[in-house]
Amino acid sequence: MVPLWALAVLIGASAVTVLAMLAIRRYWAPEGFQRDSVPGTGVFGVLGVAFAVLLAFVLFLAFEGYNRAHAGASREAVSVTQLLRATKLFPEPQQSELRSDLVCYARSVVSDEWPRMQVGEESGLVAHWLTAIESTVDRIPVDSARTEVGLGHWLDETTERRDGRRARLNESASAIPAGVWLMLGLGAVLTVLYILLLADRRERWWVQAAMIGTITALVVSSLLVIHFLDRPFNQDGAYIPPDEMVTTLRLIEEELAAVPSVTLPCDEHGRPG
Repeated sequence: MVPLWALAVLIGASAVTVLAMLAIRRYWAPEGFQRDSVPGTGVFGVLGVAFAVLLAFVLFLAFEGYNRAHAGASREAVSVTQLLRATKLFPEPQQSELRSDLVCYARSVVSDEWPRMQVGEESGLVAHWLTAIESTVDRIPVDSARTEVGLGHWLDETTERRDGRRARLNESASAIPAGVWLMLGLGAVLTVLYILLLADRRERWWVQAAMIGTITALVVSSLLVIHFLDRPFNQDGAYIPPDEMVTTLRLIEEELAAVPSVTLPCDEHGRPG
């Protein structure tokens, strides 16, 4: 859902430029700034194409980053489910310990790390459970073919989980440099200002108002889309919720509920206790 502030920015920017065009027509350029509109149209074509190419390139990069973040989150959630299944091949007490630690890991991802990613941070709580999991795995005695197969599957799925988490953490911070944002902002301002130079009272007012209003809306909406895609874990129009990890957590909690021997060492938010 598009946030209200984005709609306000879009409508407000379009309204301001339309009013500016009408004011310039009335008070500063009753006969227009240009005697011949052909050269001005040519310059605007060059300016518009250059800005459009830059805008399209940055939009493509932002969309690619958004897809990587979404795929990483899905990959991590699926791998946690597979890790739980791999624990069935391990002996006790490591089997129960790993199962309970995986639940705490998933809870800490949903409750602690997901909100932190809005500011580009990772969770120390998640790191705590990863350390606990690795410590338990190191204590598994490899004394049977069953355990050896289980460890091989565990290591494969651990790689999947690590890569998925790394992907979403990498994309939680802005991937577009400040210099690129500066170029986008400068291009947007120059494009709109140049259209104001085409103000001419001899043209119908609604035609010129529609022209600058449409272009302003297109430019502003494109910049907003880039902003949303560049921050996929901010709770705005392109927010990626932890739905898949929540589904994984629900499934493993239901499975462990039937095993009375498993005691969870954390609360519902993944905090040790």
